[in-house]
Amino acid sequence: MNAAFTVAIPAAVWLIMELLNLAFCGVHTLNSTVDYTTLMRNLVTSFCFALGLNCNLPVGRMDTSTGSQMYLACIIGGNIALSLNLGGVGVLVFSMLFGMLAGGFVGFLFINMRILPMVLGLGISLVYECISFSMYNQQGLNLFGKPGVSILSNWGFIIIVTLLVMLVMTYLFQYSGFGYNRRAIQGNQKLAHDAGINIYKNAFLCYVAAGALVAIAGVFDTAYKSSLVPVLGMNSNSTVFANMFPMAVGVWLAKKSNPVVGILAGSLSVQFLILGLAKFTAIGVSDYMQTCIKYSVWLIFMIYRMNEDKFDHIKAKHARIALARKTRAQRAVAA
Repeated sequence: MNAAFTVAIPAAVWLIMELLNLAFCGVHTLNSTVDYTTLMRNLVTSFCFALGLNCNLPVGRMDTSTGSQMYLACIIGGNIALSLNLGGVGVLVFSMLFGMLAGGFVGFLFINMRILPMVLGLGISLVYECISFSMYNQQGLNLFGKPGVSILSNWGFIIIVTLLVMLVMTYLFQYSGFGYNRRAIQGNQKLAHDAGINIYKNAFLCYVAAGALVAIAGVFDTAYKSSLVPVLGMNSNSTVFANMFPMAVGVWLAKKSNPVVGILAGSLSVQFLILGLAKFTAIGVSDYMQTCIKYSVWLIFMIYRMNEDKFDHIKAKHARIALARKTRAQRAVAA
């Protein structure tokens, strides 16, 4: 039943967008192989980034530096891999390594300086953005025409990477000592600390894992766009907030499954929404309006999430009233 609910949400979003696209645009949401390829690329990017955010957010740490970590890791790691002629796999591996270093450094600062995570993230974002911008003549990472990087657009490779991320993160979150400690800290940090759990080590590992995940997301996003141009002025935060939507949906779905599967389903739901909205370009709906609609849906979803207990209470109240009426009717018939 829980698995059916998790699958039903992205299926329902696809069905709604399919009907709207057919009614107003005369095309299917997934109309060609290009749409399928776009879906796969954007899905793995959104999934990995949302999963990276989920490493810290449930335990009370809002890390706004993950976007800048992605830029730093991909630009430095990707260019080093290209200079060594290691191809797409090398770009992915080196970006992950630098992502772990970037995330680990933020974690090190957090556990030693005890700065509020959001404030620390904003400061680190500025530093990492400046480092990324100053390197490689402000050119960032360019994958266009580079030998061996076409594998990053291969369906099979994307699916393999997604499955590996799912397996590794499911083990870490659900079955490892790190995951058990993380859930204990999520429940009550003081009690977890009093019970002997090293909350600082766990926080550091969360930052390291988040850095690796956002680096994976950055590599596939760069492969889709052909290049990654460095930014300044905390513009990297736009990537963070853009992936809050799939993470929020995923955390909600995770109540019926595990966090990794829930976030994958949440990312798929949001990608169906985005892909469906893109079809409305043909009838004059601008990109700005599509973005407005997307975030309006997010706002409505968050309003529902914040008041979900009230809706459940009303539902339970109506159920009790219906049961009372049924019982009264049965007693009247029996009398």
